[in-house]
Amino acid sequence: MRVTIAVLLLLYKCLIFAPNAATEPVSSELSTKDDNFLQNNIKELTSALQIFTDLLQELGAAKKKLQATETRLNALETSQQKLMSRLANSEAQIEKVKMENKDKPKVAFSAALGSNGFFGPVNVDSTLVYKNVFMNVGNAYQQTTGIFTAPVRGAYYFSFFYHCSTSHKTWLYMYRNGKKEALAGQHSTQQGTPANGGNGLMLLLQKGDQVYIVLQKDSWIWDEENVTVFNGFLIDVM
Repeated sequence: MRVTIAVLLLLYKCLIFAPNAATEPVSSELSTKDDNFLQNNIKELTSALQIFTDLLQELGAAKKKLQATETRLNALETSQQKLMSRLANSEAQIEKVKMENKDKPKVAFSAALGSNGFFGPVNVDSTLVYKNVFMNVGNAYQQTTGIFTAPVRGAYYFSFFYHCSTSHKTWLYMYRNGKKEALAGQHSTQQGTPANGGNGLMLLLQKGDQVYIVLQKDSWIWDEENVTVFNGFLIDVM
């Protein structure tokens, strides 16, 4: 609005002076009245031109600010698009993992011997039957035989621990399909103080492979409050 007024004022002043400049010769002796009138008009024109110049500068500054704002908005939109793309990829990965875990069998067990005192000595190597089952996800551990049977081919982790008096020897073996894989134990001493031991390892099992703990001939073992345990779980299907 200010620009329009300034332009109209400028045109109006030009129209006033144009005829006089074209038809009347310039006189070197202007009356004081005419001189004042001319000076006032010049001041008004100068003021109008200054207003017009200021408005142009303001418009230029506003244009620069607008362009800077548009640049920032474009940058924000680009960043938002990248974030949305990353989010979509993350969601896709999460769904993929969920589907893989959904199809992956769940296998895990933990059981204690449950003898409530000494078990042994045994006359022959004997498979220990861990009767107090805390969990048996997938039902791969058989509570009546003490044998774990792999339901799928994969990497498994097993651990076993014992408690016993040192006045009796204790030797435990972890077997896979009749083959010794790990052992834990102690020789008998005269001290008679309680002792603890254990072992653990990972095994790559085929479907149907069997894992179990064997107490060696003439060995003793103790369980009370679940200190002699056998554990295992599937790490991943292979």
